[in-house]
Amino acid sequence: MRTFLLSAVFTAMISLTAFATPPSVVVVRSDEHTIVITRGAGKTEIIKAKSVLDPNKNADLEQFQRVLAGLYEEGYTIQSATVTTAGLVGGNNTVTYILAKP
Repeated sequence: MRTFLLSAVFTAMISLTAFATPPSVVVVRSDEHTIVITRGAGKTEIIKAKSVLDPNKNADLEQFQRVLAGLYEEGYTIQSATVTTAGLVGGNNTVTYILAKP
Protein backbone atom coordinates (compact mmCIF):
# COMPACT_ATOMS: atom_id res chain seq x y z
CA MET A 1 0.00 0.00 0.00
CA ARG A 2 2.82 2.37 0.90
CA THR A 3 4.51 1.82 -2.49
CA PHE A 4 1.23 2.46 -4.28
CA LEU A 5 0.70 5.71 -2.34
CA LEU A 6 4.24 6.92 -3.06
CA SER A 7 3.89 6.13 -6.76
CA ALA A 8 0.56 7.97 -6.88
CA VAL A 9 2.11 11.05 -5.25
CA PHE A 10 5.10 10.89 -7.60
CA THR A 11 2.80 10.60 -10.64
CA ALA A 12 0.78 13.59 -9.45
CA MET A 13 3.94 15.67 -9.00
CA ILE A 14 5.15 14.85 -12.50
CA SER A 15 1.79 15.68 -14.05
CA LEU A 16 1.77 19.15 -12.49
CA THR A 17 4.51 20.27 -14.87
CA ALA A 18 2.26 19.31 -17.77
CA PHE A 19 -0.22 21.97 -16.66
CA ALA A 20 2.41 24.70 -16.33
CA THR A 21 1.90 27.62 -18.67
CA PRO A 22 4.58 28.30 -21.27
CA PRO A 23 6.92 31.20 -20.53
CA SER A 24 6.00 34.65 -21.74
CA VAL A 25 8.43 35.77 -24.46
CA VAL A 26 9.23 39.29 -25.68
CA VAL A 27 11.37 40.11 -28.71
CA VAL A 28 13.14 43.48 -28.80
CA ARG A 29 14.84 44.58 -32.02
CA SER A 30 16.93 47.72 -32.10
CA ASP A 31 18.69 49.49 -34.95
CA GLU A 32 19.85 53.03 -35.56
CA HIS A 33 16.34 54.29 -36.28
CA THR A 34 13.84 52.31 -34.20
CA ILE A 35 13.20 50.03 -31.26
CA VAL A 36 10.57 47.37 -31.95
CA ILE A 37 9.05 45.48 -29.04
CA THR A 38 6.71 42.57 -29.68
CA ARG A 39 4.87 40.35 -27.26
CA GLY A 40 3.15 38.36 -30.01
CA ALA A 41 0.73 38.82 -32.90
CA GLY A 42 -0.93 42.22 -32.75
CA LYS A 43 1.08 43.28 -29.70
CA THR A 44 3.93 45.22 -31.30
CA GLU A 45 5.18 48.63 -30.22
CA ILE A 46 7.48 50.73 -32.41
CA ILE A 47 9.55 53.49 -30.84
CA LYS A 48 11.17 55.91 -33.26
CA ALA A 49 14.69 57.18 -32.62
CA LYS A 50 15.16 60.67 -31.27
CA SER A 51 16.11 63.40 -33.70
CA VAL A 52 19.80 63.87 -34.49
CA LEU A 53 19.17 67.52 -33.60
CA ASP A 54 18.26 66.57 -30.01
CA PRO A 55 20.79 68.28 -27.72
CA ASN A 56 20.95 65.11 -25.59
CA LYS A 57 23.25 62.91 -27.71
CA ASN A 58 22.54 59.94 -25.42
CA ALA A 59 18.75 60.16 -25.78
CA ASP A 60 18.44 56.96 -27.87
CA LEU A 61 20.57 54.95 -25.47
CA GLU A 62 18.62 56.29 -22.49
CA GLN A 63 15.35 55.40 -24.23
CA PHE A 64 16.59 51.85 -24.87
CA GLN A 65 17.67 51.55 -21.24
CA ARG A 66 14.16 52.54 -20.13
CA VAL A 67 12.69 49.82 -22.35
CA LEU A 68 14.95 47.12 -20.90
CA ALA A 69 14.48 48.38 -17.33
CA GLY A 70 10.71 48.22 -17.77
CA LEU A 71 10.91 44.64 -19.03
CA TYR A 72 13.18 43.65 -16.13
CA GLU A 73 10.65 45.18 -13.71
CA GLU A 74 7.99 42.96 -15.31
CA GLY A 75 10.17 39.94 -14.55
CA TYR A 76 11.71 39.36 -17.99
CA THR A 77 15.34 38.31 -18.38
CA ILE A 78 17.49 38.29 -21.51
CA GLN A 79 17.83 34.80 -22.93
CA SER A 80 19.82 35.68 -26.05
CA ALA A 81 21.10 38.56 -28.15
CA THR A 82 21.97 38.47 -31.84
CA VAL A 83 23.72 41.15 -33.90
CA THR A 84 23.25 41.32 -37.67
CA THR A 85 24.89 43.76 -40.05
CA ALA A 86 23.41 44.84 -43.38
CA GLY A 87 26.10 45.32 -45.98
CA LEU A 88 29.82 44.73 -45.82
CA VAL A 89 31.09 48.20 -44.98
CA GLY A 90 29.24 50.77 -42.91
CA GLY A 91 26.03 48.76 -42.77
CA ASN A 92 23.40 49.24 -40.12
CA ASN A 93 23.68 46.97 -37.11
CA THR A 94 20.48 45.39 -35.85
CA VAL A 95 20.42 43.78 -32.41
CA THR A 96 17.65 41.33 -31.51
CA TYR A 97 17.07 40.42 -27.88
CA ILE A 98 14.91 37.51 -26.74
CA LEU A 99 13.55 37.99 -23.22
CA ALA A 100 11.48 35.47 -21.28
CA LYS A 101 9.54 35.46 -18.07
CA PRO A 102 9.07 32.04 -16.45
